[in-house]
Amino acid sequence: MTIINNGISNSIILLSQEPLSDRLKTASLNTLLGMGIVFAVLTLIILLISLFKFLPGTTPKVSNESGPKVSPVDNAIAQIVSQEEANLMNDYELVAVITATICEFNSENLTDTSADGFVVRSIRKINKRRNFI
Repeated sequence: MTIINNGISNSIILLSQEPLSDRLKTASLNTLLGMGIVFAVLTLIILLISLFKFLPGTTPKVSNESGPKVSPVDNAIAQIVSQEEANLMNDYELVAVITATICEFNSENLTDTSADGFVVRSIRKINKRRNFI
């Protein structure tokens, strides 16, 4: 190995006189060693996490109360139906906002307006609690 110093402390060049096959062997061994260390550390982390189940207080307590049981499927269906009915008006508002934004973008870029001839004068936030009939 030859060290060339040009007089500046930041410019030291190392030239290796080893053949390419030896340098590739060294590089591959370094790569395998690095991958092996990473694999070993990940295995240790997995083992450490698997030991958490033996620590007291980390698992949720299950109560044995016998109350009226509601079928989770029926409950989920009822929630989906109520959410769809509640969000129906929000979907129309969302379509209107997206249409207005596209029209505004087209007018700013000097392209022609939409086929319906909409012109956006202003976009402002409205009260979300307002009930539409």
